[in-house]
Amino acid sequence: MENKHLIDLSVKYGLSSEDISKLVSMVYQVGVDEMDSPQFKRIANYICEAKLIDMPAEDLIEELKRKGIIA
Repeated sequence: MENKHLIDLSVKYGLSSEDISKLVSMVYQVGVDEMDSPQFKRIANYICEAKLIDMPAEDLIEELKRKGIIA
C-alpha cells in the first residue's frame, strides 16, 4: 500500500489491509481506476465515512448515484 490517501483512510477509519483491498476493488467496480484522481478519492472517502465497505457492489453503485457522487 503506497498510496498516501489510502494510508490516511486506513489510519483514520482503522481499516485493515483486507478492508483497503475491498475499498479499492469497490471503487474500480464503479468505473474509476486512477487511484490518484479526485473522483477516486471522493468515492473512497464517502464509502469510508458512510461505513459502506461491506455493501454489495450493485447497492453501492445505486447509493453513489443517488447521492450524486457518480453519474
